[in-house]
Amino acid sequence: MPTPNDGSRPPLDLSRVFELEPHGPDTYVGESPPYEWGRIYGGLVVAQALWAATQTVDPKYAVHSLHAYFILGGDLREPVRYEVDRVRNGRSFTTRRVAARQSGGAILTLGCSYQVAEDGPETQSAELPKGIPSPDDLKAEWDAGAHRCSVPMPKSPPRSVAWGRFPEALGDDPRLHAAALAYLSDMNPMSAIHRSHPDDDAGGLMGASLDHAMWFHRPMRADDWVLIDMNAHGMIGSRGLATGLVFRADGTHVATIAQEGLLRVSRK
Repeated sequence: MPTPNDGSRPPLDLSRVFELEPHGPDTYVGESPPYEWGRIYGGLVVAQALWAATQTVDPKYAVHSLHAYFILGGDLREPVRYEVDRVRNGRSFTTRRVAARQSGGAILTLGCSYQVAEDGPETQSAELPKGIPSPDDLKAEWDAGAHRCSVPMPKSPPRSVAWGRFPEALGDDPRLHAAALAYLSDMNPMSAIHRSHPDDDAGGLMGASLDHAMWFHRPMRADDWVLIDMNAHGMIGSRGLATGLVFRADGTHVATIAQEGLLRVSRK
């Protein structure tokens, strides 16, 4: 498997991002690596919020969806406090709500739902895109400390396809792999949205993620390569939407992602 080796900068240490410290009942504190763009990576806050919620859920329940709103950019100088609300404990489903806070107020809210294992039909209609090269045939780069292999795509239709992999061994807890996939899921939705903006080639665009949703369909390992195929659907009111599918390397459809992002021309 390829790993980034361009020597441009050392990778961020992600080995402790899921070591949340308990701070009272249903409250956890997480730290952030020093991301070079000066703000906390949104995927980290989503992943840590999901992991905080998971700490309050019986392990027999697996996360099947999350919906998050980005409120403020996270300050790298401060830890993030995750306050979990046990909305409901049911026999089949369990629901949690999380507020991620810093001294300036909430930076993210997240709702997530878990389901106990249940027998039922299993089908798959989504297919791994044809003609996509394997990670071994692509240049590997660092993206928010994770491994990323971007697949070259034409300008139109607006699309971003990338292989992603969490750089640390995660063990065998499927709940941790779900949280790590949430970390990876924020790597390329905004790349697809950028491609749908008419001024993308001119540069000078300011972007921010507004909200983020995921549906978890099947188990996977986030420390193995997964393909994230995001498609954008146009711009309106400075907002763009991207939706996409996540596949294991063997073609198994493991998750679906949707993200809305804001793109504005920067004021100079």
